[in-house]
Amino acid sequence: MSRRRSDLLRALLALAVAFILTTAAVSLLFSRGQVVGDFMAPALLDGDAIVVDRASGHFIDYRAGEIVSLQIPGEPRGRLLKRVRGGPGDPVLAGGMLLRTLGPDEFVVDDELAHHGHAVLERDEIEGRVLLRAWPLSRLKWRPGLEQ
Repeated sequence: MSRRRSDLLRALLALAVAFILTTAAVSLLFSRGQVVGDFMAPALLDGDAIVVDRASGHFIDYRAGEIVSLQIPGEPRGRLLKRVRGGPGDPVLAGGMLLRTLGPDEFVVDDELAHHGHAVLERDEIEGRVLLRAWPLSRLKWRPGLEQ
């Protein structure tokens, strides 16, 4: 009987450790949030729940059309969502004039507050890509924004 109890305790301990490690790994690799406002319509609407992939952007360039999350210190809403318009090697244009070419870790995102309507960001300024529109289930979508 004590052998069974010992095996059961070991199995429960292994399950608890696996749960803790999995939860920690998921929280490091992904974050979740809720969209406030319709500024990314039709890809994301007010109230949509999203999952942000915080890891792959370190290894895979962001593509034009993808929606990315930015953590802005002091931003009362927590994070901002922007649409990528260009990546490394792409030209940065304003009024049809070439301003410059993007460097190896630079991306252009839409920015309604910027003078030219876009902002250039370094890779490490981007928290991650919106990987999933998770809720409501009727709007479930893998990598929303790329269909635009």
